[in-house]
Amino acid sequence: MDIQKARFVMLYFGIFAMISAAVWISTAIAINPSFDFYTGALSQLGSPGANSPWIYNVGLMFTSVLLFVFACSLLLYSKNRIESAGSSFLMISALFLALIGIYHGGTYPHDFVSLWFFILGDISIITWGMGLIIDDRKWAVYVLVLALLASSMGFGLPWPSSAELETFGTAAIGLWAVLMILHLRKDANQAV
Repeated sequence: MDIQKARFVMLYFGIFAMISAAVWISTAIAINPSFDFYTGALSQLGSPGANSPWIYNVGLMFTSVLLFVFACSLLLYSKNRIESAGSSFLMISALFLALIGIYHGGTYPHDFVSLWFFILGDISIITWGMGLIIDDRKWAVYVLVLALLASSMGFGLPWPSSAELETFGTAAIGLWAVLMILHLRKDANQAV
């Protein structure tokens, strides 16, 4: 498989990552009937007191690999150094997602790695949006508006539970993945 076809296939790993996250987290919620989405944090599903905490933790690590592959595809599509930097931030964010599974809830580094997964995700989206200004201002506006709205709402609104905030942040990253696929599909279709 040549690099053009590989980057086409890899581009869809952003969607695969979001589906993976939804499946693993939903499964963990289903086997933990005492978990309350409206008052708890998703990390409770991977803490030692949860039923089969490995499901949540392994799920995050698996999803991080998919997200990392998506970030690599964005690097292959990047047209300037700013977009390349945005891809690199997403790669680091994916590593922090794996660390959330490794340092599960109740461990000392958990809060740090959880927070930095989302911060680096925001930085990645903003950086890619700034890079898009050079090539395609219309798509740059879409990406930057998403980044600013998601960041403002994530950090500015009083969320009743951490689980709701974490789900919102994950959905924002998923929406960005969809936007990137829509934007890059013209290049991707020419490759195959």
